[in-house]
Amino acid sequence: MTGNHPPPILYRSARGADVERTYEVFIAAADDLAARSGRTSRATVSTPPVRALVVRRALLRSDGDRFWVAEADGVVIGFGMAILRDDVWHLAALHVMPPFQGHGIGSELIRRTLAGTRPTTILTVLTDASNPISNALYMRFGMLPQDSILSFDGPVAGIEAGSNRGTGGVGDLGTRPFDLGRDQAALASIDLATIGFARPTDHVMWTSVPGLAGHLLLRGGVVRGYLYASDAGAIGPVAVHDPADLAPALTLAARAARDRGATNLHARICGSARTSAAWLIERGFRLSTAGLLLSSRPVGRLDRYATSGGDALY
Repeated sequence: MTGNHPPPILYRSARGADVERTYEVFIAAADDLAARSGRTSRATVSTPPVRALVVRRALLRSDGDRFWVAEADGVVIGFGMAILRDDVWHLAALHVMPPFQGHGIGSELIRRTLAGTRPTTILTVLTDASNPISNALYMRFGMLPQDSILSFDGPVAGIEAGSNRGTGGVGDLGTRPFDLGRDQAALASIDLATIGFARPTDHVMWTSVPGLAGHLLLRGGVVRGYLYASDAGAIGPVAVHDPADLAPALTLAARAARDRGATNLHARICGSARTSAAWLIERGFRLSTAGLLLSSRPVGRLDRYATSGGDALY
């Protein structure tokens, strides 16, 4: 690229060979944003390579018409990928290499990832609150702030701390591992009650990720929610029918990650889930980044939800 004029840009659907390159673009763009914001990049912590590559390969299969790349001189310099579940569209990732930013590439990628949407479709994206340029772009597509997204990091040793403060005790809430052959209806019911759409495809994908395990949450034999925890310490998604169960569910997710060998934990909590934030703060977790959920119309009941803690999905 020379001067302020980029070479001609080619847009095309992503292919299998693009999976690793799009992750490299994500890391470069995330590192650049962190440096410009005076922060240390945590891109590989929030989105570990193995899980990120599994998500990309899964989206090629399930949402290939919403996974696009931009090329300059035969090299992938940007990409966008989105999912469409029921009538909710989620922009899972949009990244452009720093030298090519500011030339309309991101806007064109978004337009292409909107394939299959209708005027009634709710558009959503999770974004970094410290990136006003990207947020302004999303707002031009009609997505406005709905909730904050707070990322926390802390040691597994802090899990049981603060247990006498009335937050996070698990009480009679228990767990059992998923059996997708019989649990899809229960998972769909929980998702509809929390995020507002069912996503069986994504649960199949998550259960295929090495080192990531899903569990149903049970009380008296009745399903009350679900959780995911990984051996890398990523918690989430976590979803419960009752907001009062979210902090106990996070406790169980943290224990599951610990039992899988994790020494540090990473979780992304919606700001409306105040008891969840309290659970983390009481245990000495630190706020690492603050983000936003933008949506074209309010969706879900996010006081009972923690987003995926290890990949780009909701």
